[in-house]
Amino acid sequence: MAKPKRSAVEAYRNVDEFQKEELIKSYLPLVKKVVHRLSGRLPKDVDIREMLNSGIIGLVDALEKYDPRHETNFSTYAQFRIRGAILDSFRSQDWLPRSLRFKSHKIEGAYHRIEQKLGRPATDEEVAKDLGIEVEELQKLLGEVGSIVMLSFEELGFGHGEERFQAEEWLASKAQDPLHKLLSGEKVGLIARALDRLPEKERLVISLYFYEELNLKEIGEILGVTESRASQIRSRALIRLKNYLKKAVQ
Repeated sequence: MAKPKRSAVEAYRNVDEFQKEELIKSYLPLVKKVVHRLSGRLPKDVDIREMLNSGIIGLVDALEKYDPRHETNFSTYAQFRIRGAILDSFRSQDWLPRSLRFKSHKIEGAYHRIEQKLGRPATDEEVAKDLGIEVEELQKLLGEVGSIVMLSFEELGFGHGEERFQAEEWLASKAQDPLHKLLSGEKVGLIARALDRLPEKERLVISLYFYEELNLKEIGEILGVTESRASQIRSRALIRLKNYLKKAVQ
């Protein structure tokens, strides 16, 4: 299906219901694109149909609120609205077990305490000791909390490909959230500095995952480790990045 002209998007609020429905249908591939990217980073039991429904709500919201005088191109703007609607749906349902959220907060807190005290990246041994568990248990937990940590970065707009570091106006609209405010301003420089602080292997995993857009299985093959191990390394790296970004806006 041909891509709708910009004028059609701008006229959305003034056309009849049939025309609106046709315009929405023409942008469904964009919704499916966002859902596909998100679903690959979330637990396998997520309801794809529910994600699609929430995404369509986000698309309609984008069509109703899009203003070419203030926003970036519609496709970029709509992707953020679609993603936001899906994430809002997850949050409202509290779809992640509270026990898993608790584990994630505990791990993030341990990394933060140790790294703030030592001024360098904490080792697995140091974090495990702080939590009173064995290293193997910590590594298992890092794999379990991966979905929560990834969702945090989706909420920050840290996406893939053409979505990355775009839609400044949309991010600026979230100015009441200090992390969104951070990313709407000096986000590129701050994230670059945060990446520089990561251990080499973690920095490589983040680069391969976000910039080269490889999946965890492919990353594991490059590193010579299992997919599970690659997931643990990614979780650890994102926890460090998240802690750094939080500290940067305090």
